[in-house]
Amino acid sequence: MNPVCTLNRRILVIDGSPEIHQDFQRILCPAITSISHAWLESRHDRFEGPFLHHGKEPFDLDCVNSGEAGCNLVVQAKAQGSPFAVVFLDVQLPNGWDGIETVERIWDEDSDMEIVLCSAYPDFGWVEVLRRLGHRDQFLMLRKPFDPIEVWQLSTALTMKWHLAEQARLRVQDLEQTVMTRIGLLEKANRRLEQELLRRQVSEVQLTQVVSDLEERNLELSAVRDHALNEIQERERIDFMLRHKTDELARSNRDLEQFASVAAHDLQEPLHSIQVFLDLLLLKYGSAFDDHGLRYVDRVKNAADRMQQLIQSLLVYSRVDRPHTAEEKLILRELVEEILSDLGARIEELKAVVQLGELPTIYGDRFQIRQLLQNLLGNALKFHHPGVPPVIRITGAIIQDRRHTGSGEPGRLCLIEIHDQGIGIPPGQFERIFGMFKRLHRNDEFEGTGIGLAVCQRIVERCGGAISVRSKLGEGSTFIVTLPIQR
Repeated sequence: MNPVCTLNRRILVIDGSPEIHQDFQRILCPAITSISHAWLESRHDRFEGPFLHHGKEPFDLDCVNSGEAGCNLVVQAKAQGSPFAVVFLDVQLPNGWDGIETVERIWDEDSDMEIVLCSAYPDFGWVEVLRRLGHRDQFLMLRKPFDPIEVWQLSTALTMKWHLAEQARLRVQDLEQTVMTRIGLLEKANRRLEQELLRRQVSEVQLTQVVSDLEERNLELSAVRDHALNEIQERERIDFMLRHKTDELARSNRDLEQFASVAAHDLQEPLHSIQVFLDLLLLKYGSAFDDHGLRYVDRVKNAADRMQQLIQSLLVYSRVDRPHTAEEKLILRELVEEILSDLGARIEELKAVVQLGELPTIYGDRFQIRQLLQNLLGNALKFHHPGVPPVIRITGAIIQDRRHTGSGEPGRLCLIEIHDQGIGIPPGQFERIFGMFKRLHRNDEFEGTGIGLAVCQRIVERCGGAISVRSKLGEGSTFIVTLPIQR
């Protein structure tokens, strides 16, 4: 329902005389107008005696000196939701519109306005006013000089009339809305009733067939019930086996991770022995080998070194899911600067340019986030065009979690982008590069084990985030990482 409007005491005076404005202010705003006794004495002849205004509530009064200014003020007040209730205006305005045209323009903008025409000329024809404004009960004539009490009473009565008319209008709107709502409900109820009658007629036709089918359905129901009981028992058996298999799988995964860690650790000892004896072999008997023999020994040594890198990478991969230190506050800019310091020799050797953008602060496992960023930065340094210094840019931002579908507040994610201007990745290989031991280049082109990006993906997935790549062959790559913000 529309709210009941409060009493509107806004009045507009349109007159070209500043003295008339002062008269209205003295009459309608007694509580805020300070007037000297000399001024009052000079106006007694106009007002026919003093006007006692003790205890009267003042009106909200605005005064302008032209019809155009008054109409603009009416439009502005209505647009602001605080319209004028009554307008006092002189018939003979000095410039622009006369009083009658001003009333016509005002009613075009606000047809509910109460109008009082003020005129000092007794010969001004009432017939002319009616001819131009029509027979309406929203305007009165007031002769000058006017009585203050008459002005006060007119203002009080007309503002109350405007108030009652506004209440009536709002009430009519409420009644119209109520009627339309009731009519809509009745029409909806009638449609439902008609549909219900149709359904009942169809139901009566079908009832006989339903009764005849009921006994047959009862027999079928018994068979279905027995079948359902058997299915429930079978599902319980399958659920039990599934839980058992799940437990076995989890145990197997733990055993595999432990085996990978132990195997990698145990393989390092014989591998270390191979590397040591190769060094001794070259030291003591290197002079006995010809060029072919030295090449063979060198190939064995390179294979041993590569095996050691694979074992170390396998150890790193197997330890991703192990619990590390508790989550802590990570200032990513400081963490990246530490990594760049560790890679300083390589950066200086390649004359690489690394640009740091805005990087937020998050909470996470310091060891794993460092491993993630170090692998990505290392790849950006590695896969560059020969003879061209690498250019790398790292940026970060906080974004809303678009995966959120619940009713609560959506979570926030940390978005990290590492962009390089290197050799790029061929189309169709964006998913393959995150697999274990997946390499796109020969070892003599770019060294590596093919585990680094698999470790990155494992770390990101363990954190509940995601990693992807955007690349164009020959023009560089951008790795995009999103990580949840835990706090």
